[in-house]
Amino acid sequence: MGKNGMKQEKNVPCTLSDGTILRSDVYRPDDGERYPVLMLRLPYDKETPRYYDEYLEVPRMVQAGYVVILQDVRGRFASEGEFYPFIYEGRDGYEAVEWAAKLPYSNGKVGLFGMSYHGYTQLAAAVENPPSLKAIAPVMTGADLMGNFLGKEGMPQATANLETWVLGSMLEDELKRKGNFDEEKFNYYLENMAEWLSYAPSNEWRPIKDLDPDSYYFDFIKGKLSPELTESTNLTKKLKNIDIPALFIGGWFDALLTSTLETYQTYKGPRMLWVGPWTHEEMTGRCGDKFFNNGAENIGVDNIKDPTEIHIMWFDHWLKDKPMPMKKPVYLYLMGKACWEAFDEWPMKQGVKPREVFLQSNGLSQTRHGDGKLSLQPLPTETRSSLKLDPNNPVPTRGGGVLIAGHESGTFDVSDIQDRDDVLVYTSTELDKDLSLLGSIKANIWVSAPTNLFDISLRLSDVDESGRAYNIVDTFHRESVENVNQPFYLEIEIGSTSYTLKKGHRLRLDIAASNAPLYDINLNNGTTTKTHKEGKAAVEYIYQGGEKASKLILPLVNE
Repeated sequence: MGKNGMKQEKNVPCTLSDGTILRSDVYRPDDGERYPVLMLRLPYDKETPRYYDEYLEVPRMVQAGYVVILQDVRGRFASEGEFYPFIYEGRDGYEAVEWAAKLPYSNGKVGLFGMSYHGYTQLAAAVENPPSLKAIAPVMTGADLMGNFLGKEGMPQATANLETWVLGSMLEDELKRKGNFDEEKFNYYLENMAEWLSYAPSNEWRPIKDLDPDSYYFDFIKGKLSPELTESTNLTKKLKNIDIPALFIGGWFDALLTSTLETYQTYKGPRMLWVGPWTHEEMTGRCGDKFFNNGAENIGVDNIKDPTEIHIMWFDHWLKDKPMPMKKPVYLYLMGKACWEAFDEWPMKQGVKPREVFLQSNGLSQTRHGDGKLSLQPLPTETRSSLKLDPNNPVPTRGGGVLIAGHESGTFDVSDIQDRDDVLVYTSTELDKDLSLLGSIKANIWVSAPTNLFDISLRLSDVDESGRAYNIVDTFHRESVENVNQPFYLEIEIGSTSYTLKKGHRLRLDIAASNAPLYDINLNNGTTTKTHKEGKAAVEYIYQGGEKASKLILPLVNE
């Protein structure tokens, strides 16, 4: 870039083939030369400082020799048209890329970047295969974000995610565009959103029903979308047919980690994966109550300055034909070791071996003070522990990968939750050496249910010498039950991690039947708080030992 600095242009029009005008802020070298374009297409207002100098640093990207374009997607903020989540992003993205390639200061090569929804906008555009799109960098996202919001048939729905997203991020601009924005009423609901997440039923959620009764929120929560529409926004199969280079970045405590990893594995074009000690909110190394060194700066095995520099290196290779300094395809932060390591693949096929760890109890595994143990050997005889679910007093959400109002993602001490009598707890003996986990943690669990819906929350934690238990990874699973009160077997993937428990610490599994307000609550009558609000307490059972030996399968790093 010349020494003339950076030139800014606000609300530059991009006219689509249907006449809709999308508006973009353009930042470029002020020297009259042509440069490749890096574009971010988002629904959250291109004027937001986060997208200029927090998530990635736009001035540095310009200084590195790029035109950077931040564009409001259709129907959002300065852009024209009607917004409906996900459905327009493919074709609009194609046209936006080709528009950017033809700008007088563009050299015709375009890259896309962005996280979350604007990670999806990249994938949707890539599927359309615009000729000028040379590389993408989808961060903390997935190929089927609409499916994430809708939930799979019969599975729990993260209703609080949808409620938080629509009210917290989307609704204000939509109401203003409709001309019916009541600022006082809106702010009341927004400021009290964390409390409103407990309102049931979710399909009649009062804040949205009061503010915007015609919102697409109700299409999502009530399942009113046609199969054709939901299929059109699911990019999973389509990603197998494109060869645009893609840089995937995830966070160990990000709500979309599983989706990011699944999309990376599906993707068949040139690809690279980074997973750091990050949450959806920040990439500083702070994850809840823990701070991980080398998470914000000096990252990777080559001590790269920061995520902005990773992006510049990636795009320099694919848009400027510079050598690729990052030689391996996979870079993972090893929590507990405070370092990065480069790998040849994900998931790992070498260097990791599965280790079975069995749940042991004589039926008194309620609370961390009960008799629940994790052991390398199963009990010879079958036992079972009762697990209570009271819809009026659900087990609270804490930490992990969450994107809901009033709750922070990351790792926190959850030992007080493990004191509840509606939580089963299984703890190992003190480790005689470090224990390193790398990959997907699975559980094979024998259970029985008192109704035709069974819910189970599984969480692994690291118990330190003082007794504090910090969550590592968790999941929530729902199963339709054919034979009530009869034992059945579940294979559940708890999630992926790279985590080392230190010598003297203990590994712990806790099991609950709810995780609220993140997920809709089983009312023990065949319904949940997604559609109903009245329920009753009930007891399900977890089995241990004998022919029903429930167990974890841990991905242990070879010593």
